[in-house]
Amino acid sequence: MLLLITACSVSFTTSHLSSLIVSKEKDSSTEASTFGVHDTVYAKGVVSNVSGKVTLQWHLIAEKVAGQPDNFLIAALDKSFELPSDGNSSYDLSPPDAGWPAGKYRIELHMLVESGEDKDMKSSVFTVTGG
Repeated sequence: MLLLITACSVSFTTSHLSSLIVSKEKDSSTEASTFGVHDTVYAKGVVSNVSGKVTLQWHLIAEKVAGQPDNFLIAALDKSFELPSDGNSSYDLSPPDAGWPAGKYRIELHMLVESGEDKDMKSSVFTVTGG
């Protein structure tokens, strides 16, 4: 009787976005979902289990904001950062001189692997009130 044993090695990435926090505080210690027109919006994303360089892409979308089409991507505020290993990425949004227009906004964080493939995404919605 001949017994044949084979071994397989499977490699796959487990890199992922483990959290996304939107806050009124630069250290992102407390999550927030409502902001005033002159508040700075701070966001922090955490990436875990990175096995190779990843690119983090940040986007701000005006979901329902007066004077803007629904779900309008504010491309001028797009940011991109590379991380070689586990870590954090920050996205700080200062209000325009006249303040943020009141309405509902969404921050999206995308994680792309070295091949350019979009592997993970997290989003958080916040509201700007006042005026």
